[in-house]
Amino acid sequence: MAPLLTVESVSVCHWRGRRPVQVLTGVSLDLEAGEFGGIWGDRSAGKTTLDKVVAGVLSPDEGRVTFDGRRLSETSRQDQRGALHAQIGLATRRGPEIEELPAEAWIASAMVNSCSWRTALRRSHVALERVGAADLAAEPWENLADGERMLVAIAEAIVRGPRLLVVDDPVAGVSAPRRAEIMDLLHSIAGLGVAVLMTAAELAELQGADRIWSLADGRLAGPPARPMGMVLPLRAGDARPG
Repeated sequence: MAPLLTVESVSVCHWRGRRPVQVLTGVSLDLEAGEFGGIWGDRSAGKTTLDKVVAGVLSPDEGRVTFDGRRLSETSRQDQRGALHAQIGLATRRGPEIEELPAEAWIASAMVNSCSWRTALRRSHVALERVGAADLAAEPWENLADGERMLVAIAEAIVRGPRLLVVDDPVAGVSAPRRAEIMDLLHSIAGLGVAVLMTAAELAELQGADRIWSLADGRLAGPPARPMGMVLPLRAGDARPG
């Protein structure tokens, strides 16, 4: 059985003026449905860039990302914004362009092309309830604390019912109680069969993850990609042939 997500030899180069900067180099990983994967590294390691590549927001210069057997860079822009894109949720600390927008309206706006505004608002409330932030529905992004922003961002990422959730550094600078709340939430989402890939600045923040990689200077180290036809255990136990 093939993994839900496969990242193969991905490299990304950014330009600073006329100078090229290698951000990712030969990154490979994979995730099964329901698996919680963690990547840790410092702020300059390339974590956010990798999150964007995995989510299909950014195309790699080399390598490929395959989701459910389909190569993201080969899908049309229309499809990425439609059925395929709806299956991948990306939660970051970057909120709406209009920071005065209430949380419920921002979340609902992610669905305006697929349903009525009334339905979008109803689903927005359901997503906020799911992350334990229903009381923040009317609050604008600019009024939210860091932990509250992360909960709202996760609600926005899951409102369309994705099969893969990518979360960029969700617990950095967050209080210990809120950190525990966010991690419990992410593990519960994985428990529903959603593949979760989370990046973090500290290894300790990824406690309980099924697989953990480290990212330094754009290079990934950790568990190798699975051979095709083999499903490795999420925790201690025996591997089984696919």
